[in-house]
Amino acid sequence: MAKFGAQFATSKPHHMTFVALVNIRQKKGECLRIFMDRFGKVALSIRKLNPEVAMYHMITALRPGPFADSLFMQQAVDMDELRQRAAKFM
Repeated sequence: MAKFGAQFATSKPHHMTFVALVNIRQKKGECLRIFMDRFGKVALSIRKLNPEVAMYHMITALRPGPFADSLFMQQAVDMDELRQRAAKFM
């Protein structure tokens, strides 16, 4: 029975964790709207994602520019505020 379980262990569905956010970066020339959508889709697929962890990774994934500068000058309180402020820069 152990051999059977070992053989099919790799076919189990893998659940995404917050580590998936580490690899997401705003690409050169990628507009803020596309980046936010792409980041949001990955974040939504992660179970029990801590909003503070998501916000940290989103901020660090941004390319330098006016929106990132505004976040460094005045940090967003939560993801809702971050999204609202991003909408103003889109």
